[in-house]
Amino acid sequence: MDKKFKSDYVIVAHKFNPQPDDELIKYLVSTGQNVVQVCHSFSDADNRKSWISKFGADGKIEKRETKDYKKLPEVLIYVKEFIFTLSSLLKLKNHFKYYIAMDGLCLVYGYLLKVFRKVDKTIFWAMDYVPENRFGSKIKNLIYSNVNKFGYRNADQMWDISPRMAEAREKYAGIKTTEYKLHRVVPYGMWLSRIKVYDYKDCQKNTLVFMGHIIEKQGVQFVLDSIPEVIKKIPGFNFKIIGGGAYLDTLKEKATKMGVSKYCDFLGRIEKLEDVEKEIAKSAVSIAPYSKELDTWTYYADPGKVKTYLACGVPVLLTNIPWNAREIADVNAGEIITLDSKDMADHIIKMMSPKVNQQYRENAIKYSRGFDYSEIFEKLIKEI
Repeated sequence: MDKKFKSDYVIVAHKFNPQPDDELIKYLVSTGQNVVQVCHSFSDADNRKSWISKFGADGKIEKRETKDYKKLPEVLIYVKEFIFTLSSLLKLKNHFKYYIAMDGLCLVYGYLLKVFRKVDKTIFWAMDYVPENRFGSKIKNLIYSNVNKFGYRNADQMWDISPRMAEAREKYAGIKTTEYKLHRVVPYGMWLSRIKVYDYKDCQKNTLVFMGHIIEKQGVQFVLDSIPEVIKKIPGFNFKIIGGGAYLDTLKEKATKMGVSKYCDFLGRIEKLEDVEKEIAKSAVSIAPYSKELDTWTYYADPGKVKTYLACGVPVLLTNIPWNAREIADVNAGEIITLDSKDMADHIIKMMSPKVNQQYRENAIKYSRGFDYSEIFEKLIKEI
């Protein structure tokens, strides 16, 4: 890779699905900035590669990746990530003004690069906050907690994806807001200009859509439970599931045993977010059935799927877990549901009626104007 590539920004992340850092890169490139990104696969991904990418303002992209380290013991994989991050960035003949880390471990790497005077300012952009039991291991949880505490206290700027995060850290970790050098909320957003929205008359009527990583805490199994009740009123009902994950086969087996497979369309993982948006926008209703008992982090986060639904102009049914659930319900862009199959079915049936659906679609579009990435990032970069 070109060692003379000049950039003010480097972003380092563990990556499974697209995250807001990918959208920030698009914005920076559109404003004439070069950007370097270093990524590492998550432990539950199908590989444990690391890679570095250079995004040029001229539209050119260079990428170099490692071999797959899946067979390495987990502790050595993190050693690999540490070595790859530091060696890759130190080799570049470039001094970075801003090092943006998407988790605590990546912030530690940036802190060391700052010690080496390779970086001026470190930024911790937190995608979630899990007060306890992030992992099944006490040792892992202890390491995770202490690494993050180091990041919270030592980052030059702390960016939270949700306004609940700072409150939770003070409650569970004893991190007071006065301990951050600088704190701001930088939430999930959407590129509204690229999304084509549909009126009810032009959408796929009777279609419910779910998008996300297919794991148990996402609650898709509860939607399956509601289908027998829904089809009593809507015999042409279709449940569209977008995403892949460890729980997908379990869901398919459940749908088969219940005899509702013909009402389910498992689309799998769709790589490009633009294609996901197109699929969602054509749907009638969307759903985010988070389970309070199974979910340990969405309460403090800013789930991107909900904003994707709304930006696509599709009313959302969601449990009262995301920080903005009540706000969404108050503006009639969606409704709060429980995981009871009858309650969920009643809401699905109501939201699919033409008059109700059209009004909620219009409200969803109005509400989504408050999280347009163009405005979020323009303000952010001016203040950084």
